[in-house]
Amino acid sequence: MEFQSVGINLNGTHLGDVSELAADLEALRRAGPDFVEVCPHGLGVILGGRLDERRTQEVAGVLADAGPAYTVHAPHRLNLMDPASFELHRGALEASVRFAAMIGADVVVCHAGQRVNTRDARHSLREQLAAEREALRRIGELAGKLGVTLAVENSYPERPILRGEVYAYAAWPSELAEQVAAVDHPAVGICLDVGHAAVAASFFGFDYLAECAAAAPLVRHVHLHDNLGRPEPAEDGAAFGLAERSAYGFGDLHLPPGRGSLPLEQLPILHRPSCCVELRADLGHLAAEALEAARHLGAPEVTRAPA
Repeated sequence: MEFQSVGINLNGTHLGDVSELAADLEALRRAGPDFVEVCPHGLGVILGGRLDERRTQEVAGVLADAGPAYTVHAPHRLNLMDPASFELHRGALEASVRFAAMIGADVVVCHAGQRVNTRDARHSLREQLAAEREALRRIGELAGKLGVTLAVENSYPERPILRGEVYAYAAWPSELAEQVAAVDHPAVGICLDVGHAAVAASFFGFDYLAECAAAAPLVRHVHLHDNLGRPEPAEDGAAFGLAERSAYGFGDLHLPPGRGSLPLEQLPILHRPSCCVELRADLGHLAAEALEAARHLGAPEVTRAPA
């Protein structure tokens, strides 16, 4: 595999004074990323599904002064399969695309939709999937005109999914690939989150590398991090905070590549996508190490065939 560029995520929220944002960006810049992935909702630039023009101008100025290139991650609760708040979700994604164009970002990551209430028979799964495709096609048209690629991310199996309260078709990368292929728009591709796929593979029992290979032709962006491939307990899990989850190796640990057990060097990555190393906030001091590991993995000679 080979990466076009290797960046890192900006953690935390920066809703107030932009001086803290500038300081955090400077700390990341010293680690040497090609780009930084930012969340517009974490920067306070989206209000009620629309860009807040005054705040957007202020934040865009700080980002321009900070130096690195950027990618964008749309609001994490985005759900284009939610009929109750469909227009609000679509507005938030459109605002994210417009923000990306303003700061020169060429990728906007958005989470795939989920059927939240599996017992609500008023809206069929088929209808909800069709609504998501239409929204992605429509916003993909805007993204294409602005020079932005939408990258739809495969789902992480959170506890409501494990308990069957929520249906997330995109926990299977191959199912996400079918949906994105049906959107059939050149500005809409996939963000393959390798950690999400590993935990989902363990719980649902699918072949990790085979599922990643099924999505590979449409992957335009990668979220790279490591874990132990162990799902979180399906029960409430209130006792499992970050320290306990790390001790037991549960869930999406967002470790630097090589610190977990995933076969990252065997990933079937095609088309030289951009790669964002996603570290959790308390591991920011390992940013330089994580970027170096990602660049090593992205060197073509490192890729190995599965055993």
